Amino acid sequence: MKRYLLGGLSVLLFSACQSPLFKSEETSYRKPASTEELITGSQKVLSDLSNPQIFNARTCASFVNKVTDYLYYLPADHFIPKTPQEVEKLKTHGDDVMNTIFQIRVVLHEKLQEFDSRNELTKECTQEVREGFQYARFAEEYLLEWLYSQKVYTFKKTPIMESSKPSTWTNPKYAGFQLKTGDVMLIRGKSYVSAMIARIGDEEGNFSHLAIVGEDKKGRKYVVEALIQYGVIVTPLEKWRQAEDARVALYRQPDEVLAKQAGRKIWEKAQYALDRNKGIRYDFAMDDDDYSTIFCSEVIRYAYDMASGGKFMVPKFRSSVSKFKNTDYPKSLGVTKSTLFAPYDIEVDPRFDFIAEYRFYPLLRQVRMQDAVLQSIYSWMIDKDYTFHWAPQHSIKGYFAKFVRQFGIAADTLPKYMPIDSIQTNVKFEAVAKVLEKNIYKKEDEFYKKKGYLPSFQDMLAMNEEFRRTDCLENQAFRRESNAPFHDDDRRNNVDTSRFHWFFYNDKRSCN
Repeated sequence: MKRYLLGGLSVLLFSACQSPLFKSEETSYRKPASTEELITGSQKVLSDLSNPQIFNARTCASFVNKVTDYLYYLPADHFIPKTPQEVEKLKTHGDDVMNTIFQIRVVLHEKLQEFDSRNELTKECTQEVREGFQYARFAEEYLLEWLYSQKVYTFKKTPIMESSKPSTWTNPKYAGFQLKTGDVMLIRGKSYVSAMIARIGDEEGNFSHLAIVGEDKKGRKYVVEALIQYGVIVTPLEKWRQAEDARVALYRQPDEVLAKQAGRKIWEKAQYALDRNKGIRYDFAMDDDDYSTIFCSEVIRYAYDMASGGKFMVPKFRSSVSKFKNTDYPKSLGVTKSTLFAPYDIEVDPRFDFIAEYRFYPLLRQVRMQDAVLQSIYSWMIDKDYTFHWAPQHSIKGYFAKFVRQFGIAADTLPKYMPIDSIQTNVKFEAVAKVLEKNIYKKEDEFYKKKGYLPSFQDMLAMNEEFRRTDCLENQAFRRESNAPFHDDDRRNNVDTSRFHWFFYNDKRSCN
């Protein structure tokens, strides 16, 4: 997890995997790289992944780990073109590099399937490949944004999963694909609420939501999903494809009979409840052993469970919930189990084929900022023992939110039945997140104007950390002045200027 937190977005992924990859730690990582290294390096790692003598079930974990360890130390500008000649070269070859990095993810997924078919797939390999997917995806997006800025690509809104670049990159085996019943879509939503719940697991991922293509008795296709504000809903497929989500990755169960049955089973359950004006409530406990309420991942679990008579249970590898061991944060959201089905667990389930991935360019910056904010807040809670100190007057906000929802106000944000503890936790979390988000947007603009390229994920976390420390010191100064002898007139002028340390801090009140 640490490497993802601190370095996952810093460079254009595996592209450094030439001979420098295995040099000693004395390597000067600040030595400028060339565009040629980016081009040939990404090709080299793809070649190595396809060579069973180099990459196999035994070497899987160590190979990917060495790559991500190397990339962890690289600065954001390592592969940024340094000369006009390099700029032109990367503009010329940028599409090829994007194809290569995407193909690296395709091959990694196929290797998971290959190792699993021979009963050779290990937990260590699976975990490292998770990290590999994260590095690759953000590397693609880092390069993608650069290519947009250079007018190599132009943005044109397309329906989700329309097989055309640069919106959608497709596994070559499925060129010209069409969405099928039973297809599973892994989605990065736009809200903090879905992201904070989805990322509560120890394993990190780039997605916050799952949905499935369902089918009615007449063969018409729908998307079935569970949303926090509505519970389980059914949307005609073509209408759903007009939505705007930052990322959507498509996975397919190769058994077409099983997939079709799964799509029909979940449509029947969802539509039956909706037809009776009851619906199926969202499961805030994320307990996928009980289908009376359902959260987003549970939709897929139910569909394939019912379709297979309990023989095909999703996911194959579950996320654990232990990183918040010193806090009651998961419990405050309603999560009490030690493991859960996180949306991105589907990404390493070898029983599904990886078909394609869609991106909506205008939202990439927003979710990148949200990811950085989420990781910072979570790391402060885990490593610095930060917790929410919410006074009674603050808690009123949570109860007020509950009250107004009973009368239909803001009903499209949170459901009336959402537990009050969950409402309060969301209010607290977003109070911090919005402050950090505003600051990091400003800092990213300043960074880009000064350097001419985007900050890395590591850079953004450093921006958050600088803001945390400054805010903490302001709160400390306020408390020192409040405790010092002063006249009544001075007391009126003593104002806490901290943005969030008045309610989010560690018990030691430490700024370190």
